[in-house]
Parts: sequence; C-alpha cells; structure tokens
Amino acid sequence: MTPVHWLSIPELLRLPAQTYEWQVDTHFPDLPTLTPVQGMVAATHRHTYLELRASVQTIVTLSCDRCLQYYNHRLECTTSELIWLAESPASQPDDDLVETAPATGRIDLGDWLYQQLCLALPYPKYCDPNCGGIHPPTPAEPSVDHRWAMLAQLQSALEGAEPSP
Repeated sequence: MTPVHWLSIPELLRLPAQTYEWQVDTHFPDLPTLTPVQGMVAATHRHTYLELRASVQTIVTLSCDRCLQYYNHRLECTTSELIWLAESPASQPDDDLVETAPATGRIDLGDWLYQQLCLALPYPKYCDPNCGGIHPPTPAEPSVDHRWAMLAQLQSALEGAEPSP
C-alpha cells in the first residue's frame, strides 16, 4: 500500500501558475528503503493535459540476481509524464499508450510516484558489474585412508621411476 496523496485536478486551475508542488519525505511500505523517499513532485495543469514531474531519491536494499547477496543502491528518479485530460470517458483517445484522467477527477500522486520508483529500479540487479555469481564451496583435501597409504607411496615411486630401455 502506498501513501495516498490525492490532488483534485480542477483545483489546480486556482493555484498560482496552476501548479501544485509536493515536498516528498515518505516511506513506501512495498518498497524496501533504508531512507525516506525525499524530493519534489510537481503537477501542472496545461488545460488539455496534466504535466507531472518528479525528482526524488532514496536508498533501497536489493538482492543481487547473480549471487543473491543483499546490497544497498542509491535510487534516483527524475522523470516526467503527460496525462491527457478527458472531458468524458467517450472523449478519451483510442491509443492505448496515452495515459488519461478525467478533467474533473483526482489523481493520486503517491501511487504515481511509487510506479515511477518501481520503473527506475535497476534491471538486472547486480551488486557489482563483475559479480561472479554463486560459487559452490570448494571441497576440502580428500582424506587418504591410512590403509591405502602404502599403496599411494608405491604408486608415487612407480610414477617417478624411469622406464629402462
């Protein structure tokens, strides 16, 4: 569950420069961070679309895809998105790649920011570019049964002896 930070789209028109700024200092329970997500999210009403911008950072704990060790990663997210404002559901564009919102509705900036942070996570996740992955444990020197020690000495002596012509 992400922190809810609702913003009324029509009320943006009453703000100076039709812009709302959210000084972010929060944790997202579904995102394992060591520090709060800090930075700024701004929403600007541009009459036919909404412009969302974010510049935030935090430190996340990740698991390496190669060696499975945990490591800390500084996650910095600077992004923007345009959201088409539709007067009615019928006026929404046919393009599935265009994000839309009702012009008289609300938008959850907390959920939008969480999605942007998830998209900014590294893939694949490597603790180090040269990580060698999981290494099987090296077996200890095989123990020699003392009963076979004499045979091992004889074998060594035979391997060391030169054949006669």
